[in-house]
Amino acid sequence: MSYNKTLDQLVFVGCYSTFENLAHVPKGTPASYSIHTYRLNQETGMLTLLSVSNEMQNPAFMRFHPQQNILYVCSESIKEDDKVIAFSISPTTGLIRKLCEHSTAGKSCCYLTLDKQQRHLLYVNYWDSSIGTFPVEGCGMFSPVKHVLRPQKRVKADNRGEHLSNRQSEPHAHAIVLDPYLGSVAYIPDLGEDVIKQYIYDIESGQLTPAGAIKADSMGITPSGPRYIEFHPTLPVAFLVNELSSTVSVFEFEQSEASLLVNQCTPDLSNFRETLIQIQSISTIPFAYPRHLNTCGRITVDPTGTFVLVSNRGHNSIAIFRISDQTRTLTEVGYFHTHGKTPRHFQFDKTGKFLIVANQDTDSIAVFHFDQKTGSLTFSGNRYEVHSPNFVCVCAPHAYQQHKL
Repeated sequence: MSYNKTLDQLVFVGCYSTFENLAHVPKGTPASYSIHTYRLNQETGMLTLLSVSNEMQNPAFMRFHPQQNILYVCSESIKEDDKVIAFSISPTTGLIRKLCEHSTAGKSCCYLTLDKQQRHLLYVNYWDSSIGTFPVEGCGMFSPVKHVLRPQKRVKADNRGEHLSNRQSEPHAHAIVLDPYLGSVAYIPDLGEDVIKQYIYDIESGQLTPAGAIKADSMGITPSGPRYIEFHPTLPVAFLVNELSSTVSVFEFEQSEASLLVNQCTPDLSNFRETLIQIQSISTIPFAYPRHLNTCGRITVDPTGTFVLVSNRGHNSIAIFRISDQTRTLTEVGYFHTHGKTPRHFQFDKTGKFLIVANQDTDSIAVFHFDQKTGSLTFSGNRYEVHSPNFVCVCAPHAYQQHKL
């Protein structure tokens, strides 16, 4: 399949539908329909609601297949094992239909990654910090979990109250991202242990092998609470957002060290190779703003590779930084309020000209114009009521190949 340029992009919004089984406490309205599908007008930034679905409870993360019109969505619960569902997507109507589902063998699933060759779907469960892989077929369908790894230090919290009283008393994996060069080193920010855990990923078997850990922030404020890590599209640099300290750690990626790590016969955890070297720590909120009133949400690099964006939950803003081509460090551009509270997630459209923000605790999503030269955000005037939005996935649907008669 190929992208159909005659079709506007589809926007999928995941919403929290049940609050009592979450590891945190949303303040908005439980959603009657947990997935909303919109079409984005690429000229005006307006969204048209196409469909709604209550096929799954608390969709937490979405991943669109790069070659098939399939959307993978994971659920989020601390009371029962979560699941991943593969949905087929109609490029014209936006209708989604369940194809298959499989358990993650763990609780509070919060991140999904497809490897470069679309051989496996990798995931992490936040609550019990377990990680695993699903085999993926060429058509996009996936099979039951193949490998599961659980932390040596087990989670002790029995309920949300115990967890929120000290989120760093135990491991909590929050994302899994593969290096963009080899595709063989998996990085897992662990919010509970203040580190980025390294794993060697075997694309053939889907197995993940522990290969040491790197401190989340050795240059700034601690505790850090690492949440997400994002690689630059062309430069050997990675950006880690630290949820608890409201900072970004900037790392250089050492490809030669990564190659040696992957090719060594048996990882030596007592003398592992650090494939990320920190070069900067920078705050995501203004100097005088009380740090305890904010936690960070998402981090991303804009499609031009010029800016880094971070959402601030509490300050209720998107912090924007310019990336230096020479030093690969960040300089502050500004803070842009999101016209709502608790911007848990946001995403660019395919062109990079529009930014769609999910304001979780004010039951709304908002669309902004993004200036690709200056890095500034301007509210488009387009805001929509959506109960407890927590995730935004913008995808360019693939065109079906026409059969010749």
